[in-house]
Amino acid sequence: MDASSPQNNVVRFLKTPRGYVYTAALVLCVIRYFLIFTLFPLFSASQRLFFSFASFAFIIVVWESVHAFNGYMNRRMPFEKNPLRRFLIQVGCCLLVILPLQAAATVYFADYYNDYLSAEFGNAVKTASFFLNIFMVLAVNTAYFGFYFFDKWKKNLIEKETWEKEKALLQKERLNAQYENLKNQLNPHFLFNSLTSLNSLIHEDRQLASQFLQQLSRVFRYVLENRDKELVTLETELTFINRYVFLLKTRFEDYFSVNFNIAPQAQARHIVPVTLQVLIENVVKHNSINEENSLRIDVYTKGDYLIVSNNRNPKTLVETSNRMGLENMKALYGYLSDNSIEVIETDREFTVKLPLL
Repeated sequence: MDASSPQNNVVRFLKTPRGYVYTAALVLCVIRYFLIFTLFPLFSASQRLFFSFASFAFIIVVWESVHAFNGYMNRRMPFEKNPLRRFLIQVGCCLLVILPLQAAATVYFADYYNDYLSAEFGNAVKTASFFLNIFMVLAVNTAYFGFYFFDKWKKNLIEKETWEKEKALLQKERLNAQYENLKNQLNPHFLFNSLTSLNSLIHEDRQLASQFLQQLSRVFRYVLENRDKELVTLETELTFINRYVFLLKTRFEDYFSVNFNIAPQAQARHIVPVTLQVLIENVVKHNSINEENSLRIDVYTKGDYLIVSNNRNPKTLVETSNRMGLENMKALYGYLSDNSIEVIETDREFTVKLPLL
């Protein structure tokens, strides 16, 4: 069905505040017709239709008048300044217009009251009509205010949700960019050292140099293939990190070791790609590794955490370090998880507790 078809236009109209009022007026018109038919059988069909239509017209006129007057008041006295004062002034102005019209209508229809009703019942009907019309004015104004504030509330809610989603997206993009910068800083540094080691191996052990080159290519292939992924399984990351550790052990020989103790059920959990490489490279970058200072790294799981711990042999001078690596990683994991990264530092050990996702 065409979106601009008459049926769709009617449906859209009925879902607007004006549509609700017109529908309510029509329902009241039908109810009044049957009330007149039941209570005043002497009225002819044309009279019943006349009085019923008059009630419909009255509601519509009141609504449209309030609508137009409301537009004028929006310019002179916006809701936001003083809602109660605005409501009272608007209702008061409407009553000043309606009450004289009610009095004129009462005089005009006086013959109907005298001809068809007793004096006592006629006065009761006049009084009821008077208060009913006042109620109509109050109801229409209240309905208009209700529609207005509901619409404002709905728009504010949508704007708030949109703003929060955009803010979260921007925060995520910022954190990803910071983490990407961290990886880009580490990779050239690691590549330079790896190529230096490879150059030495080519002369000393060609077979080991070939293995080293294969593992190096696999490491960088993993980085390239997963740099745009948000998460990978811990099992996938561990397969990658074992190749990375092979390169480091080849470079530092017996002075460097990494020990893994991963619970089988944790293998299917997730982490951000290259997290372990960043942490281990960070350890290597900040610690001396030589015959006097061997470096041991323990990687194990405990509960919902992956823990990376190492003994400390701090370097006096650390190249290419902006000291923002762990902070950026903390921010990224803080966005992805309710659990945050914990860093525990003592004189002898440095430990990072990473939440599994």
